[in-house]
Amino acid sequence: MKWYYAESGRQVGPVEESVLDELVRQGVVRDDTLVWRDGMAAWQRHSAVRGGSSPSSGQASAPPPPPQAPSPVGDSRYCSECGRPFAAHQLTSYGDVSVCAQCQPAYSQRLGAGTTRHYGGFWIRFLALIIDSIIVNVVGAVIRIPLGVAMGGLGLGLGRNPDPSQVFAALPAILSLAGLSFLIQTALSLGYEVYFLSTRGATPGKMALSLKVIRADGSPVSPGLAAGRYFARILSAMTLMIGFIIAAFDREKRALHDHICGTRVIHTR
Repeated sequence: MKWYYAESGRQVGPVEESVLDELVRQGVVRDDTLVWRDGMAAWQRHSAVRGGSSPSSGQASAPPPPPQAPSPVGDSRYCSECGRPFAAHQLTSYGDVSVCAQCQPAYSQRLGAGTTRHYGGFWIRFLALIIDSIIVNVVGAVIRIPLGVAMGGLGLGLGRNPDPSQVFAALPAILSLAGLSFLIQTALSLGYEVYFLSTRGATPGKMALSLKVIRADGSPVSPGLAAGRYFARILSAMTLMIGFIIAAFDREKRALHDHICGTRVIHTR
């Protein structure tokens, strides 16, 4: 819980409740000190809100206005570090990342500690995709062998010149096996992508070529984001591959699914 308190007519905070307790013990915050937190209609004496803890002394100074959260509409945006809402002009932008004044020093220091990014281009990413496709398809083919045998058995059961009624009778079973095969392959591809991106930062194809997938601020990709990126990549393919091709012309080599999910593909060496 975040608290604000008045000191010499000015607003101080926000501070965590444990910090406020320490300020009370030090005598910085007294019983007559005015405090405020989100959800309170107005500033009140500390003793009235949290109970008496020290003798009152003097008169309470005039309270500063309660901190106002920016309107959730309009140009309100959120700090990428602490997640609090701010007006757009109160945030500093670093590409797709917006940081408030309180978080900016730590973020700038962390950003400056890293090396200049070298983004993975279209062709090397295409080669990594081919490697991953080979791995997934080979593993998927092995897993789906029983389904292939079952579908082959149905075909043999129809004979060389099957009767149309036999074909229509077998068609639901054949379609069911084909659908199950497709679902298994999709689940395998999704699990492959999510597991490796969220635990290693790259699929085996990308690792073989020293590539890594990161978020705009350099943080790793979460399982949820990895899953979203997988489905966004399908959208890149559905646009006649234009979603992939735009990576060749983007300044940060981003494909359509990178734009959607806010990810970058970089060289690790």
